[in-house]
Amino acid sequence: MTDNINSAHGKEQNIKMNLLKWLNEGKDPYSIIYELAKYLETVSSEPGYADIILNDIRTVYGIGLNEKTILSDELLEVRTRLAKLEEAFKQATSDEVQSHLKFAIEHHKKKIQELEHKLM
Repeated sequence: MTDNINSAHGKEQNIKMNLLKWLNEGKDPYSIIYELAKYLETVSSEPGYADIILNDIRTVYGIGLNEKTILSDELLEVRTRLAKLEEAFKQATSDEVQSHLKFAIEHHKKKIQELEHKLM
């Protein structure tokens, strides 16, 4: 979405057009909020703003309000990261690196258990 910021219609018109498109496609409202946050991050030159919004969505709507779609999306992301960490652990040649990766792996496994429990 942020690719169109400087196109011929102007950045404000593009975000309006994208918003209508997303609504007509039936896009998940949380995804729309995140896309808007990425747009605002870009136009405001405020790196990290979209990540803050995503974290808040996950905390308030996912963990706080037990919104299943958010929890499921987060679970998928955590599982994907866990698989990458486990692969990196297998390839690590340093004990120090393995130690750091092992800590991260255990943390991801606990997060997966937490999310699975909330999805029951």
